[in-house]
Amino acid sequence: MTEDAKKPKMTLGMRIVLFASLATNLAVAGVVAGLYLNRPDMERGGPPRGRDFVFPYTHALDEDQRRDLGRALRSRIEDKRDAPGDFLAGYRTAIETLRTEPFDQDAFAATLNRQGARAERRQKEGQEMLVEYVARLSPEKREAYARRLEVKIDEIGAWIRKHKR
Repeated sequence: MTEDAKKPKMTLGMRIVLFASLATNLAVAGVVAGLYLNRPDMERGGPPRGRDFVFPYTHALDEDQRRDLGRALRSRIEDKRDAPGDFLAGYRTAIETLRTEPFDQDAFAATLNRQGARAERRQKEGQEMLVEYVARLSPEKREAYARRLEVKIDEIGAWIRKHKR
């Protein structure tokens, strides 16, 4: 028997499970990286707007604190993670709605509303985690955090004053 003949073949089901697991892990990594990398760039986009209001709070954490909070966030996301593909289902529904004639404006709006509600739930969960994390800081670490946050807010204020015309 050849070496290849002795190796058991991976079943299609196992390949699908492995692919789904990889996709989910990449999605979690993307969320965490997005929290860190997509913070507002004052020179590019200006001060935080809309849902970006949280970035000064997370950016004022020191590197170790951001790492700790990121681990906690990943853990919670993995515990409550949707079934593989659920995240994209809303987009697929939107695409289907966009291609249907006559166009159903209400169906498209409902899809966007469901996606928005999901994003709001995740944002609220992230805010709750930040509050819980800060509540566990010692008074000295909370004061240091407040000083770093104050610096970030002053930077935003300076940017606004500089670019206000």
